[in-house]
Amino acid sequence: MESTAEVTFSELKQGLAAGELQVIDVRRTEELQADGRMVGSTNIPLDELEAALQMPEEEFRDQYGVRKPQKEDTNIVLTCRSGRRTKLALPIAQRLGYTRAKIYAGGIIEWKKNHGVD
Repeated sequence: MESTAEVTFSELKQGLAAGELQVIDVRRTEELQADGRMVGSTNIPLDELEAALQMPEEEFRDQYGVRKPQKEDTNIVLTCRSGRRTKLALPIAQRLGYTRAKIYAGGIIEWKKNHGVD
């Protein structure tokens, strides 16, 4: 079993502001509309994550509007609403070779509490 690397709120905030992180929000699209989103994050619902990470790069970019993360990237961060789905998403990413992916366990709930929604 892979170890779980977590990023803190301040690491996430700084990394997003600097454009240094690839943040994947695994909430459903309706939740983003209801709860807001982190500016700079990419929404890939949990039930699409496995297929998305196996897409060819061009198809991924067409569907999600960003560069597909590479397996060796060290700046991938998974997040959700409260952290529960993030913990389900990480093993999927790791099994597909994204072994350096990290999580932000606080989710949008902690993000909004500490930051406000952009």
